[in-house]
Amino acid sequence: MYADRTINCVGTCQSPMLLIEGEMEVLEKGQVLQVTADRRDLVEMVRSWVNESGHKIEEEHVASGVTTFIVRKGATPAAKAP
Repeated sequence: MYADRTINCVGTCQSPMLLIEGEMEVLEKGQVLQVTADRRDLVEMVRSWVNESGHKIEEEHVASGVTTFIVRKGATPAAKAP
């Protein structure tokens, strides 16, 4: 699948969730971000973040310990009332 933007978090990647969130911010609703990660904790964080932020994982592949996500940007969820 074609990705509008990509981010590689394999190996050393400082503040990966900030990088991923920043890349997603520049995309329009419906566009696609490809994320590659090799850390289990980061893979779980990406899955959780996608569910909480209104985006959708279109594809998820694992090869040689590297997970590749294809994430479609959805609507940003409304802020929760205090």
